Amino acid sequence: MADRVLIVSFDALRPEMATAELMPNLSRFAADGARFRRSRSTFPTETRVNQTALIAGCYPARHGIVGNRFLDAAASPDALFNTGDETQLSEGDRRLGGKLVDVPVLGELLADAGLTYAVISTGTAGGTRMLHHKAEAIGGFRLSLQRPDATVPAGAIDEITRRFGPIPPAAVPSLDWLGYATDVYLDYIEPELAPDVMVLWYCEPDNSYHQLGIGSAGNIAALRRVDAEFGRILGRQDMLDPEDRLHIVTMSDHGMVTIAGGRVDIAAELEAAGFSVGETTFEGADSALALSSAGGIYVRDSDPELIARIRDWLQAQPWCGVLSTRTGEGTLRHADLGIDHPRAPDIGLVLGCDDAVNQHGHAGSTLLYKAKYPDGGGMHGGLSAIELSTWLAIGGPAAAAGANSDLPAGNVDLLPTILHLLGLHAPDHIEGRVLREGLAEFAGEAPPEVEIETLSAEGAGGYRAHLTVERVGGTRYLQRAWID
Repeated sequence: MADRVLIVSFDALRPEMATAELMPNLSRFAADGARFRRSRSTFPTETRVNQTALIAGCYPARHGIVGNRFLDAAASPDALFNTGDETQLSEGDRRLGGKLVDVPVLGELLADAGLTYAVISTGTAGGTRMLHHKAEAIGGFRLSLQRPDATVPAGAIDEITRRFGPIPPAAVPSLDWLGYATDVYLDYIEPELAPDVMVLWYCEPDNSYHQLGIGSAGNIAALRRVDAEFGRILGRQDMLDPEDRLHIVTMSDHGMVTIAGGRVDIAAELEAAGFSVGETTFEGADSALALSSAGGIYVRDSDPELIARIRDWLQAQPWCGVLSTRTGEGTLRHADLGIDHPRAPDIGLVLGCDDAVNQHGHAGSTLLYKAKYPDGGGMHGGLSAIELSTWLAIGGPAAAAGANSDLPAGNVDLLPTILHLLGLHAPDHIEGRVLREGLAEFAGEAPPEVEIETLSAEGAGGYRAHLTVERVGGTRYLQRAWID
């Protein structure tokens, strides 16, 4: 058995779109292997949060990446820390003394075991670094098509462009990037480096969902193309003897819903209500905003009275959705959502959302505060069932052929499952579980019990919020949250 693992991420893929008609290769792969039909994202349902869940095996309260952007005076003293920016992320990690993430991550665990790790990503440059931010220190391979200058090891990008030509320019849908990344993986990484664990992160369908809309013609083209690229990978695997084939994990980091139209200028409305808004709260502003359709509000000095005043004001606004705070007074608790970390905003905020159907027939919509995406485009970050729902299927020698699990599962389960496939011990910080129901060695095992709990909170003016959580053993999965 090869005892090597390939992780292929289809960023933002909504599971119901992985059909035999649109994505025949991925659909066949899932049918032949193990499909986890109730897989879930972690909250916030943002990319870098869930990339960290993948490599850390735990929730933001433990690993510390509480959003795509967050307030951390040490990492970024003048503005919100943006984990999507390669330069800012690299500099922030340096400022933090290498403690960007609070727990050992996949690359470190593999290096400690004498194993190798590689990452290719067509997603954000910061996200590529997030997947292997220790590459400079521990070795391995990292290639960002958006920031090729950040490639590790030194000199590798020159060899890649010599062999495969220049990296194609950015476009939406990102069809050429998909092909280029697959070429580099199949014809350079696999034959020459053969890493023990490889992450291939495709930026589609995320890019086309965001910019063109869920189910648009460009999005459909992206789904077909990314599936064709995955089909090339499967074709190479089919040429190998069964015992030499890779364990393959296919995933998405979050779902996606449609931007309902218009923008909610939360900063202006806070100012009109008498609350000052700044880039940070370090210079005395009452608040700083780290959100698009979801995220939160940082409050000056985490002042309990000021938090309560802003919370009550928010709950009176027609665009306000689910709120959370550390104490849970009048809101859900950060701990309920898995974000109770010092970096978390004082008030977690999700804007209003519903199940409205877009022009292409796909359900789910959200309001938006600030983002570069057009009305009718896609957005994510919140707590709707659609945003929390992810694609997850495992194939290869260890997979339970034809298994279809209806147990809750999630991105936090990938690290312990990968370590199990490699015969490595899972560290104590890991909160996920081994996905035994999808592995052939555990066939016939009685399924674990699932516990379901709905938590509720009452706030000002009749505000009521609810959260449904499921548990398998010690692992919690968020199903959805909503307000009355």
